[in-house]
Amino acid sequence: MTANGRGRGERGTVLIVEDDEGLAYLIRSSLEEDGFGCELAATGEGAMRRLREASPDLMILDYSLPDMNGMELVTTLLSGALQLPPYVMITGREDTRLAVSIMRQGARDYLVKDVEFLDRLPSVVMRVKKEADTERRLKSAEKALRESEAKLAKAQQLARMGSWEWNPQTGEFSCSDGIGHLLGISPLRMNSITVERLSQFVHPADYEQVRETVEAFKVAGKPFDIECRIVCEDGTELVVNGQGEIEPQADGGAALFYGTLLDITERKRAESVIQQLAYYDTLTGLPNRTLCQDRLRQAIAQAHRERRLVGVLFLDLDRFKSVNDTLGHLYGDRVLKMVADRLCRVVRESDTVARLGGDEFVVILTAVNHTDDINEMAGRILADLAVPLQLDANELFTTGSIGVAIYPMDGDDEQTLMKNADIAMYKAKELDKNNYQFFCKEMNVKIVERLMLEASLRRALARSEFSLVYQPQIDINTGSIIAMEALIRWCHPDLGVMLPDTFISVAEETGLILPIGEWVLRTACAQNKAWQDAGYVKLRVAVNISARQFKQKELLRTVAAVLDETGLEPKFLELELTESTVMTDALEAAHTLRKLKGMGIFLAIDDFGTGYSSLSYLKHFAMDRLKIDRSFVHDIATNADDSAIAEAIIAMGHSLNLRVVAEGVESKSQLEFLRERNCDEIQGYLLGRPLSREACTDMLRAESCSQV
Repeated sequence: MTANGRGRGERGTVLIVEDDEGLAYLIRSSLEEDGFGCELAATGEGAMRRLREASPDLMILDYSLPDMNGMELVTTLLSGALQLPPYVMITGREDTRLAVSIMRQGARDYLVKDVEFLDRLPSVVMRVKKEADTERRLKSAEKALRESEAKLAKAQQLARMGSWEWNPQTGEFSCSDGIGHLLGISPLRMNSITVERLSQFVHPADYEQVRETVEAFKVAGKPFDIECRIVCEDGTELVVNGQGEIEPQADGGAALFYGTLLDITERKRAESVIQQLAYYDTLTGLPNRTLCQDRLRQAIAQAHRERRLVGVLFLDLDRFKSVNDTLGHLYGDRVLKMVADRLCRVVRESDTVARLGGDEFVVILTAVNHTDDINEMAGRILADLAVPLQLDANELFTTGSIGVAIYPMDGDDEQTLMKNADIAMYKAKELDKNNYQFFCKEMNVKIVERLMLEASLRRALARSEFSLVYQPQIDINTGSIIAMEALIRWCHPDLGVMLPDTFISVAEETGLILPIGEWVLRTACAQNKAWQDAGYVKLRVAVNISARQFKQKELLRTVAAVLDETGLEPKFLELELTESTVMTDALEAAHTLRKLKGMGIFLAIDDFGTGYSSLSYLKHFAMDRLKIDRSFVHDIATNADDSAIAEAIIAMGHSLNLRVVAEGVESKSQLEFLRERNCDEIQGYLLGRPLSREACTDMLRAESCSQV
């Protein structure tokens, strides 16, 4: 692969050092969607050539390269004249010791090129880029601070420092021109300056503190070192450092008071910048995670002393990703700022609003007397968020989901309270969003169960714990088998056989549905080809395609590769998709479906009747079959509404020259009803339960023999 690239993106430039050309281009496509410009290199030498030409914002570095490994390249860069950008190391092997070694050498992250790699990479790159930008700003601020401190050594020469003397015996007081320059007083007027006149420049808010310090200095004779604000002749406000010393007499009294006044405004400003970067969110100006945890720690300590409550509200905006996807990240940032402003307006001054990152906010309610107060505040926040936001010509409706944890009932430290509020927020998301939920212990149990299920699911493929069963789809008039639907089962080592309803949603959320779905497709196609090679009747195998599978860019390539590997003709494969899957992005879905249809594959809409169910969209999709959802078939012979819906679907399908399949047929009355309405095919326990591969083989053998 030759080194090439596409220039700088709005979010910066990433140098991708990867010798696998296909993976490199997938990484580039993924990052370019998030606004990054990408440069490519296939070798260590190629990476160094790129770094000589320009300095990227960060680098994605493959550990295994043709001419050197990633750590050798890093060592070379560190010992040479080229600057090493922040980098993320990627590798094809999961090796803990290697990961530790790489992170110790300075990598910002370490990613294994597994099935979730491309899904995780953009968020990792965004985080590393943000961290690197923050570090650069911190270094800039620290440099400014160092420069300010260097200026202190030259303060006299730069006229930002002055000296004074005061004789307590005679009352004589004198100042250097430096103090006059600092305060904006002309040299002529400085001749008549007095202690009283000088004190008038002290900021009113700091005056009493300065007066007490100077009085103690005069009486006790102890040196002082104080910082205060002064208001110059022209109204400019400065921060100064005042120091005082005493020159003693032989008898121990004070012969002379003397000292300096130094302008430290720039130093304080630099310190403020560092403080802001370290503890505040750069986008909204709200406290960040670090300061949020500190504030919560203080609130808990105060509540413990006063025997009061602390409320922790974990807020996540609903469907915020769609704002970024449709309007762009700049609009998304504006939305976050407006939400931050609204939250600050709703809560009390004593409360804290923080942004943890992304669209996650935390509100800490301090000194609470009753849970009703927390309940009321959560409702007020949701009501305020529901007021539309005005973004130029766009009126945007926002909602949020809030999880609530309360000290001391739900935890007595900041980590536990934050975790439990987060868990409650996810429960609010599950309950149709735009609501708030208080944490309860049962939520923790469910989270643990889900994590255990996810961990087991990640191991299931490697341990060959999945299997397929096949349910026949039968021609309602001839009784012949025309297709087999492949249905996945998980043979869990502890829980036994698990149906897809118990684990597919977790697979979807974690991204594991992609490798699992590909395994189902390959296994089903290989089995169908094996049946055909054995001389059994040729029929289609139907495979369900999830929403996440359908949206992935590699779907067409994956399907084509599976057909090629297994040798199954495309006309003997049917892909089943739900209405919601194809309607998420109807134009893109229609394009993908036409390409699949062009390959010769059969296509079916599954669970028809539960979603859009409209002719206006069906006619644009290259479908072959409609499957009536089992929820309408169950009471089809006794429920007037279900029977009317089923009749309408059959008529709709036939008007578009589609064959109609009824799912969940379990009784003769259902069968007769469907036959009378000219339904084409049926699937259900009445004529065929899901069968193992062996049982299905026996059935097909008998079917083939009966046709001889």
